[in-house]
Amino acid sequence: MDIGLHAQHFQEHQSLLYGIAYRMLGSYSEAEDAVQDAYIRWQGVNLKQVDSPAAFLASTVSRLCIDKQRRRKVEKLLYTGPWLPEPISDEYLEEINDPAYVSEQAESVSLAFMTLLEKLGPVERAVFVLREAFDLPHDDIADMLGIRSAHSRQLYRRAKTRLNSEPSASIDEDAARNLVDNFLAAAMTGDLTQLHELMAEDIIAYSDGGGRASAAIIPLVGKDRVTTVFLHLLKKNAGQLAMEWSRVNGELALLFREGDKIHSVQTFVMSGGKLHRAYVMRNPEKLHYVH
Repeated sequence: MDIGLHAQHFQEHQSLLYGIAYRMLGSYSEAEDAVQDAYIRWQGVNLKQVDSPAAFLASTVSRLCIDKQRRRKVEKLLYTGPWLPEPISDEYLEEINDPAYVSEQAESVSLAFMTLLEKLGPVERAVFVLREAFDLPHDDIADMLGIRSAHSRQLYRRAKTRLNSEPSASIDEDAARNLVDNFLAAAMTGDLTQLHELMAEDIIAYSDGGGRASAAIIPLVGKDRVTTVFLHLLKKNAGQLAMEWSRVNGELALLFREGDKIHSVQTFVMSGGKLHRAYVMRNPEKLHYVH
């Protein structure tokens, strides 16, 4: 058995495997574990019996992620507050050469999009990710996941229907930045009328502290609730946090720093020129890949 050739094939397709695992799990640290487990299994494979190393490795990683997603159902029952994906700075995504991030499918890694993926079952999510982000044909997806091609198509259609109920993130970054800047300016002056004008009627703010940092343990729904909590936090942290615009998961994000540590990451979804969704990551265990 040629371990050197195994390593060569694995290294060639490593970025693809990380891209699949991160979208499947919403956690880069867990994605690393899944990819490492796939490599351990790959080392014991007879290469003469493998037609496509890429397909074999992608299938192995996908199935490992499906198993992890199934086990996570119990973990989430014990999780404190909303569970949000683990954010990653764009520089890091570029370093690992995520094949979908550097293509026209970059939106498939946005925090809003991956939060929506949590609505899907493990196999349904695998089909959707492999088809939507990596444009694999259903016949290949079916072979990788051990299902029928017709079932793959059915799962993909069902996933599309479920996810289309939510608005997609704004693609006009200048407009998004301007809207958030105006929102912050109104908050600083306490202009409630302006704040409400900038928010959609059904705005929802999600905050993930994971029990390790202060955060709302339920989503904040509606203009009044979002405004009350946001103004309270702004007053509480006045003069303690430095704020800057950055790029996280292929989109604009606000980074708040407390000294040399990342305090939180905030991303937004715009709809009709108004703030529609806000996602706030406060869990320090999920901020390792933001800088």
